[in-house]
Amino acid sequence: MANIRQVAKLAGVSPATVSRVLSGDPDFSVREETRRKIIDAAAKLQYEIPIRQQDQYRFGCVLSDTVDKYSDPFFVDILSAMERACKGRNSMIAIVKSYRELENPQILQELIGADLDGVFLMEHVSTETMAALKAHIPHIVFIDKDEPEYDYNNVGFDHTTANWQVMNTLLSRGYRRIALISGSSPEMPLSETIRMMTYREMLRRAGIEYDDDLVKDCGWDLSLCETQVRELMSLSEPPDAIFAGSDSLASVVLGTLYADGYRCPRDVGVIGFNNIDLSSHMVPPLTTIEVPTADIGRAAVERMLQIITDKDPSIRRILFPTRLIERKSLK
Repeated sequence: MANIRQVAKLAGVSPATVSRVLSGDPDFSVREETRRKIIDAAAKLQYEIPIRQQDQYRFGCVLSDTVDKYSDPFFVDILSAMERACKGRNSMIAIVKSYRELENPQILQELIGADLDGVFLMEHVSTETMAALKAHIPHIVFIDKDEPEYDYNNVGFDHTTANWQVMNTLLSRGYRRIALISGSSPEMPLSETIRMMTYREMLRRAGIEYDDDLVKDCGWDLSLCETQVRELMSLSEPPDAIFAGSDSLASVVLGTLYADGYRCPRDVGVIGFNNIDLSSHMVPPLTTIEVPTADIGRAAVERMLQIITDKDPSIRRILFPTRLIERKSLK
């Protein structure tokens, strides 16, 4: 069954535009030519166009800004799972925005004025933005919020355990010069993330001195990631392994190493994070951590509906387990 991302790709527009056109959003203005392209694409792909019922729950979603608004497979897979979970549950994802879009007051106003019953946040937002959302949208559920806070319902995975799995795997294979290339939230520097704290603690336990030269914050920018890989390999003591904060980053790491004459895992090991579909087809196939995106998306919708229909006031953290997927990119 086709999803909203496939319809958007065929029509040459963003998933947000598809969502608003097919949901019949009366406040959304779009050229008739664009509207027709979307409807034709949905028909060609046999996408089930949601029909807005009078009592249907309408939800918004704020995507994380990593590689690009709609090109990070991790968050888009969660969004697709949420759309599937809404079908047959008298609910719909009516509007999708990204963190950076909400920095624009006009777009923030568009979100909070969309008559939403709830919003899913895949990203930390500023204090001001959070206050505006709370004031206008009755229910908020975080997705993959990597902070041990209990102010909001959160559905995701255990970041501490997942990053421990990565570091434990590398250390148990004998790697000692372990580099980290990752990004973070606009509202939280990499140095304060659970990933960074786990990285440093695991090195300490192994008796390995922390080396700041081995840590790179690329801000999820693929071009910057490529530059930083070359910086790492030009060190007088280059890394013997690279931990990439996502499989998208890992694909850049592998490509850059290969282009510069290094072989993985002979010269340097590489491990990724989140197990996107392409990971098994990289050269070499990527060892990574599998995060159950479909379960997270489904559970987020179920929790939102539970809060609304059952009037459940409790705050819950629903964390799914992750697992190591061993392939050929480590010795």
